[in-house]
Amino acid sequence: MKRRHIMLLPVVLVLIVGGVFLYSRSASYGVEAGPGQDSRAGVKPAAEPPVTATIAKDLITLRVDLRSKAGPNGKVPTQWDGQLKVSPGQVRSLRLWQDDPRDKIENTQWRLTTGRESQWNPQARRRGHQTTAPKDGALILELADAVPETELAFETQQGNFSLALKDVGWGTSKSFLKGLVHVARVADSATILSAPTEDDYPVAAMGRDGRLYVAYVAFTHGKDFRERPKIPEMPNDYSFLAEPTGGDQVLLLRLDGDKWTGPTAVTPSGQDLFRPAIAIDGSGGVWVFWSANRDGNWDLFARRLSGDDWSPEQRLTTQAGPDICPAAATDSSGKVWVTWQALRDGEGNILAASQEADGFSKPVVVSDASGNQWAPAIAASSDGRVAVAWDSYEKGNYDVLCRVASAGQFGKTIAIARTLKAETRPSLAFDAQGRLWVAYEEGPEKWGKDWGALEKSGVALYQERTVAVRVLSAEGGLLRPAEAPALAFTPGPRPAGKTAADAGQTGPAEDQTQVLRAAIDARAGPRQRLALPRLCAGTDGRMWLAIRTPRLGDRVEVGTAWFEHVAWYEDNQWSGEIVCPKTDNLLDNRPALVGLPDGGLLLVSSSDSRYATASRLPPGALQQLRNAGEKVEEREVRSPWPDPINNELTMARIGPVSSGAARPAVLEAASTDEPAADPEATKEAADVARLRAARVTVGGKTLQLRRGEFHRHTEISQDGAGDGTLLDMWRYGIDIASLDWIGNGDHDNGGGREYSWWITQKTTDMFHLGGAFTPMFTYERSCVYPDGHRNVVFAKRGIRTLPRLQGGMGRDLDSQGPDAPRPPTPDTQMLYAYLARFDGVCASHTSGTNMGTDWRNNDPKVEPIVEIYQGCRQNYEMPGAPRSNTADDSIGGWRPMGFVSLALKKGYRLGFQASSDHISTHISYCNVWAEAPTREAILAAMKARHVYGSTDNILADVRCGEHFMGDEFTLKTKPKLTIHLTGTGPIAKVSVIKDGNYVHTAEPNQLHVRTEWTDFDVAAGKTSYYYVRGEQADGELVWVSPMWITYQP
Repeated sequence: MKRRHIMLLPVVLVLIVGGVFLYSRSASYGVEAGPGQDSRAGVKPAAEPPVTATIAKDLITLRVDLRSKAGPNGKVPTQWDGQLKVSPGQVRSLRLWQDDPRDKIENTQWRLTTGRESQWNPQARRRGHQTTAPKDGALILELADAVPETELAFETQQGNFSLALKDVGWGTSKSFLKGLVHVARVADSATILSAPTEDDYPVAAMGRDGRLYVAYVAFTHGKDFRERPKIPEMPNDYSFLAEPTGGDQVLLLRLDGDKWTGPTAVTPSGQDLFRPAIAIDGSGGVWVFWSANRDGNWDLFARRLSGDDWSPEQRLTTQAGPDICPAAATDSSGKVWVTWQALRDGEGNILAASQEADGFSKPVVVSDASGNQWAPAIAASSDGRVAVAWDSYEKGNYDVLCRVASAGQFGKTIAIARTLKAETRPSLAFDAQGRLWVAYEEGPEKWGKDWGALEKSGVALYQERTVAVRVLSAEGGLLRPAEAPALAFTPGPRPAGKTAADAGQTGPAEDQTQVLRAAIDARAGPRQRLALPRLCAGTDGRMWLAIRTPRLGDRVEVGTAWFEHVAWYEDNQWSGEIVCPKTDNLLDNRPALVGLPDGGLLLVSSSDSRYATASRLPPGALQQLRNAGEKVEEREVRSPWPDPINNELTMARIGPVSSGAARPAVLEAASTDEPAADPEATKEAADVARLRAARVTVGGKTLQLRRGEFHRHTEISQDGAGDGTLLDMWRYGIDIASLDWIGNGDHDNGGGREYSWWITQKTTDMFHLGGAFTPMFTYERSCVYPDGHRNVVFAKRGIRTLPRLQGGMGRDLDSQGPDAPRPPTPDTQMLYAYLARFDGVCASHTSGTNMGTDWRNNDPKVEPIVEIYQGCRQNYEMPGAPRSNTADDSIGGWRPMGFVSLALKKGYRLGFQASSDHISTHISYCNVWAEAPTREAILAAMKARHVYGSTDNILADVRCGEHFMGDEFTLKTKPKLTIHLTGTGPIAKVSVIKDGNYVHTAEPNQLHVRTEWTDFDVAAGKTSYYYVRGEQADGELVWVSPMWITYQP
């Protein structure tokens, strides 16, 4: 057998059975050959097998919350210094939940004060940390050799208290010291694989023999990119930023009793892969599925492991278009089924295939709705049925649909949730009674529609997210639990009385929103963001539900930390939440759930350990705390890797909850009423169709309009806590905004880390749907004023983000007046050289704020456009313009030197575009007149400035003779502008601006405007710029890129 060895990989492997002991040592191992090397590459011991260990099945992990006292004006910092005594038993580990340099742990003693939180936002930091509310503290306590009667005695500065372990069970908490202390059982958790690769997207399945299999994707960093390179001086050659990465590889681990085997290669290394799936057939064969980019097309592949032998790779799809996001299950006969999303011919469908001997059947289309279908889930019952669910954008909002197959044939489509809300990402599980449980995300109506600083009629992508559960009876009736699942994940005591009524689940209208909000707000204050629900039917009859929330994770250096929380349902209510340590990662992280024979639950996750970096405070925060008289101990973040943010596989175990079976689940009838379609969705579809059909002829070439934007933040940004998942960005572009292209706007695609850049680049390729949707390779590169924030655009994949030039930032010279000399900034000049090297462009944004620029730098070849408006903030066109910032109202600071009109006054050639920035949705558009629906044509149109910005789906065609918006040219006759505008509502005003002055204004109050204007006051030999701004009666705006015209009679 061919065998290829890779670098030495330190491995940490742990077996979790009841309790966990973490033992590690450095291990060298070779990765087995993948397909194309040897078809029999199998699960065999590595050159030096990873080390595993299991001890202390009675290990217990507790979280001790230490809260701030109430003062006359709110909470105040509270000192909780103390110590702990345990008898009988041992303290195996005591650590801070959030490592703060003001706190310290020594053995079983601690120094901890609920201090005021340090702010990452620069403006908030300038106000001082004393202006922020105190943040509660918490300890994580791991015990070994303990028994139910073990006593824990706590001595603290706020008082003493004690408890017996038997009083703190799963899903409950114990309160002490008038509610200032809460003690709860949390999942026992540990790292099961640690390596220099980024190990992510784990899926898991347990065979009838009790063996656990875990498949995952391992990404190998490019040479010298384990951490972001530093640039001490201007490079002469930027080619190192386009060097290849090590690529992806699917690997498999096997847990047999107390021994791990592997990881073993399922695929070769160096590939471009996406989320895997796993299932075990009736013969014990392990099927692993994954999507791979082969020759520019994403297809679905599979291999089967039988004993120690792998089958040859099987390609399940060959048609053009991405086949992605597989999910797999095994039916009662032992046959494996797989379902996935297929994006073909501009539309997404859900497909499925079933096992036939050593292969799979021809794929069948499961979804029968129009529009795009997303997020397939699958489950199999004990009586032979197989259910597939997904969410559908057929009606202009997302609904959860399902089909159930019996005897291999799918029945009719069933609407699980079909309201005007956003119901997405279903998860499925059959219970022992043959009922199908469906959990899904729920967002408010008008999800992803108009939202920003000045418009809030819609809802942003990560606002008010919660989860819901429905149950499809074996007879086909739609039911629901007697209590809303959101209450399980809300801290505090349950409301008295029948939980269902208090949760707002009664009433024919089925709209529980207001009552549920009131119940949650009364207990937790601000509403939570619950997302990515996953179900697992326990072997004891309980139904487990896992969700993701940032409630216990704050912003750290790399971004916000989200954690997994778990609850179960029995009788008429959900248990209290169970927090899972070591699940900190991005929002879109989906631990695999496996029910254990004893009734417990296993979670296999990837954690990038971001919360372990919490002691790294924002720039200047340490000194600010010291200046405030606080005792601060600066300490290093311990990590075996150059970058401590590294995805590793972790495991968490919960339960068993009790020795007996669960009480029968109480379920109630759920509404099946379907509301009428939203008329606004119908009108928007017509507006979009009009723009997509638009064509103009310029210089003998036909141009088509391509609507998009390239400033869309996600969870990957360091400040992206409110922006939602990366996949929701793609949904937004394809469905909600019906764009033709989009570009990611995350800061350096995730702080310059190679792995988050790789994920962004990968999905940008994955959602390239031919001419139907053409995403660009983009990112935001942020520098402080006066250099400013700029968004970068490329038409090709593989160019890494550009680090900052050390010492290369410009000085703020605003106090010296507008005419003072301002030398070019070295860092921005380096950016221009980098863009020229890789054929990219950039656009400044929020130019009139502290994120902006005083326009000391310009290169028209690589900075041909500017983000004149963004929905997140304001218009930076000129003082006094509609939606413009002012000295008294400027979101992000007031920098009047940054108005675009001043750049134009300097002679800069800048076209206009609008994009969203953080959170804002559906009110910022970069409209590009391109020769073709390709990346190259979109980039060429940007370079030619054949673009315009708008806040709605407004059509703009402005030209002068044979010349078009953005052009620079000479005329022998006086300039005559031809203006064609078509609005989404009546256009109230059309303004022509020449050299910063209003020279013509019309008030047509018409939906379609066709007019001409001639400049009779024009000086020979002078170059002037002209542009058009349109204003609708409802306040929507359009900015058409200038033309630079020299009159030379």
